[in-house]
Amino acid sequence: MLRLINTHVVGYSNEILRVIGQIFVDDVSELPSSTGIAGYELVQSSVAYVIRSGKLCIMDSDGNWRDMDGNQISEV
Repeated sequence: MLRLINTHVVGYSNEILRVIGQIFVDDVSELPSSTGIAGYELVQSSVAYVIRSGKLCIMDSDGNWRDMDGNQISEV
């Protein structure tokens, strides 16, 4: 389950809100791509809380998710 709980709008383009998002997912396999949530584009500094593992993940400038040690979790 993916839940977008908070957004900070940083721009708007082609009917898509560009946001720094705060999301919850059950598993790392559910981490969305930067355009994986309809109507939104997640940008650098978006945060994902992974419930099962307790990981905190941050989106980098290339749209990849990284853990708190800088290890890449998912690739665009």
